[in-house]
Amino acid sequence: MDFEQFFNIYIKPRSSGQLNRDGIEFRYTAASILIACSKADLDEHPEELKMIRQILADTFGVPDGVSDRLLEVGETASDDEYLKQITTFVNNQFSHEDKQFLLEKLWMVALADNKIDKLEEDFIRQVAEKINLGSMDIISARSAAENQFR
Repeated sequence: MDFEQFFNIYIKPRSSGQLNRDGIEFRYTAASILIACSKADLDEHPEELKMIRQILADTFGVPDGVSDRLLEVGETASDDEYLKQITTFVNNQFSHEDKQFLLEKLWMVALADNKIDKLEEDFIRQVAEKINLGSMDIISARSAAENQFR
């Protein structure tokens, strides 16, 4: 199954209202963007994958087997076409608070290997722009993520 099939089956909402953070669509959307972030610097570091698994398990209650499948499907999630589809979806279905929450998790993935690559930072800024978050939102999310590593 490629990402587009996965998106249409598991992520695409059945209603037009905002998503609940506990819902499967929210979880799978977040997972897809987190995976795409880990690939942004063209060096998928094991610590970043470990962080994604931790976020999926601790924040969203996603079991390991499902995480494995999400990571597999996420291989194509960083393609521009799919990223545009995901960010459009996030922009339409996520509240401002949930977008901010997602941005914080992106920073956590980028920070997992103890360095933020320029390509990772550019990716996060690009996602933030596409989901209508500004520079203050980016700074706030990065700060919140950094505080979790202290």
